[in-house]
Amino acid sequence: MNNKYLSNKILIELLKKYGIKKLVLSSGCRNVPFVSNVETDPDFECFSVIDERNAAFFGMGLSEEAKEPVAIACTSGTAASNYVSGVTEAYYSKVPLVVLTFDRHPYMYNQLETQKIDQESIFESITKKSVTLPIIKDEEDVWYCNRLINEAFIEMTRHGVGPVHINVPLAGDMNSLFNDDSNKMSEKGMKKINYVSTNNMVWLNKVEELLKTKKVLFILGQDSLLTDKEKEKLRKFAEIMDCPILTDNLSNFKSEHNILAGPIIKALNSKTINVLLPEIVISYGNNMQERIKEVLRGKNIKHWYITPDGKIRDCFKALDTIFECSINEFLDMFNKNFENKYKPDKKYFEKWKNISESIKLPEMPFTNFYVAKEFSKIIPHDSLLHLSILNATRQMQFFNLDESIKVFSNVNAFGIDGCLPTFMGQAYATDNLAFIMIGDLSFFYGMNALSIKHRKKNIRVLMINNGGGAEFHIQPDSNSIPTIDLHIGAAHNRTAKEWAISSGYKYLTANDKESFDKNIKEFISSDSKEPIFYEVFTDMKTDGEFCLSVYRYMEESIKDLLKED
Repeated sequence: MNNKYLSNKILIELLKKYGIKKLVLSSGCRNVPFVSNVETDPDFECFSVIDERNAAFFGMGLSEEAKEPVAIACTSGTAASNYVSGVTEAYYSKVPLVVLTFDRHPYMYNQLETQKIDQESIFESITKKSVTLPIIKDEEDVWYCNRLINEAFIEMTRHGVGPVHINVPLAGDMNSLFNDDSNKMSEKGMKKINYVSTNNMVWLNKVEELLKTKKVLFILGQDSLLTDKEKEKLRKFAEIMDCPILTDNLSNFKSEHNILAGPIIKALNSKTINVLLPEIVISYGNNMQERIKEVLRGKNIKHWYITPDGKIRDCFKALDTIFECSINEFLDMFNKNFENKYKPDKKYFEKWKNISESIKLPEMPFTNFYVAKEFSKIIPHDSLLHLSILNATRQMQFFNLDESIKVFSNVNAFGIDGCLPTFMGQAYATDNLAFIMIGDLSFFYGMNALSIKHRKKNIRVLMINNGGGAEFHIQPDSNSIPTIDLHIGAAHNRTAKEWAISSGYKYLTANDKESFDKNIKEFISSDSKEPIFYEVFTDMKTDGEFCLSVYRYMEESIKDLLKED
C-alpha cells in the first residue's frame, strides 16, 4: 500500500458518516487535495473565507445557528495559528467545531521547512481532543488513522460539546500533491551525524577533510544579516576556496563569488544538477530556498551546517556535520588554516559562473514578472524592501538588487498574514524609503495594517492585483482542476483604491506597460509628502502561464552547458 493522501479519503468519508456537511475553506497549498475533493462533492456545502481568523468565527456562528457541527479547513503554517482566537471562543462557548489543519510531513519539523510549525499541540488547551494523523504506508496505518478520526469526532459531543482538532500531515511538495510514488529505504538511515563545537578537537579533522575537498558549495540562507566583518571574512573564505556562494536577495550579501540562486536553481532539476554537484555543501542561515532543497536531496553529498544553537536541521537529507558556533568562529578557524595551503579546483566555480551568466529570460508581456523586473532596476539606493509571500518573494530573486538595499520577507513560518504589518513596523523604524511588493490576496488579508497610525511619508506599497492566487496557476497539477479559482485560487474582482485613499495614501494605478512605466517614477520619488499606494492590475491566469514559460525558457537556454563531462 502506498497512498500518501489516503488519510484525506478516510477523513472525507467519516465527515459524511458523522453528518458534518458544512465546510468553511481557506485558500492554501497543503489543503489542495482535500478542498479539490469536497468542493465538487454534492454531500458537502462549502464556504470560502480566505482569512483564517474570520473563518473560525464564521464557522462557529454557522454551527451555533444551524445547530450542527461545522468543519473549518486551512493550510499549514501561521494559517493554523490564526484559528486560535475563534477556536478559543468555540471552546468556552461549547460549540462543536471540527478544526482541520493540513500540514507538511512531521519529519520536517525544525528542519528549515517553510510553513512547518508545531501544529500538533497548538490547540491542545482549547479543544476537547487534538490528534495528528499518520502518513499512511500500510494497513496498520489505515487502522490507526481511522481510529484517531473516530476518537476526535466522538469526543466532540461526549461529556459535553466542544471543538476538536485534526492535524493532517501530507508527504511530498505542491508538484506531487496528485502523484503518488514509492517510498524507498536507503543507507542514509544508518549514517552518523558529526557534532563540532569550539570546545572539541573535531575541528582539526574537519580542517583536514576540507583541505582534501575540491568542490565546495556555500549556501547563505534567506535571512542572513551578517555584520560587515562577517561579510569580509566570508568573501575571504570564498576567495581562498574559489567556491560559489549561492544566495538570493534576502541573503543581503554580495561578493565576486555570488551566484544568484533563483534563476540557476529553477533552470536545473535533480538530474542536471549533477554537472554542478559539490562534494560538500556548507550552509548558514535559518532558511534555504525550497528549490535548492529539492534538487540537492537524495544526492551523494555531505552537508555541513553552521548554527549557534547546535540543533539538527537536515534540510538536504544529507547532514554530515553540525558546527555549533557563530559563522564568525567558523570562518576564523578555516581562513587561518587554509590561507596559502588550499589549492582549489578552479573549474568548479567557473562552471557555476558560466552557467549562471548564460541563463536567458524571455521577452516579457505585461505580467507580475514584468513588474518585478522593471521595479528591480530602479529601487533607490539605501532603500528598505519587503517582499510579500510567494510570487513577490520568488520573482524578485531573478533580478540582482543593489547591495545598499536591505531586503526582508517573512520566509520562516512563511504565512500570508503578517507581510503588511511587518513592513509597516520596518518602515516606521527607518527614515529611508521603504517599499513592499505584495499580492492582492496577501494585501486584502492584512489590509487593516495599512491604516496603522504610526507611519511616515516614506511608505511605498506596490500591490500587484491579478484577481486571485496566481500561485495555483504555476503548478501544472492544480492548474488542471476545473474549479481551481473557486476556493483554492480565491478569484475576486476587488480593488484597494478606496481603502488606500481613505487610509491617507496617494493612490496610483496601472494596467499596462505604458501606464506602469509612467507612474513608477512618481512611486519611487522621495518628494511625496504622503505615503504612496501603487495598485498594478495584471491577469492571474496569464501571470501563472507566463511564469511556467519562463522556467522552460531558462532550462532551454542552458541545456548545452549541462551535459556531463
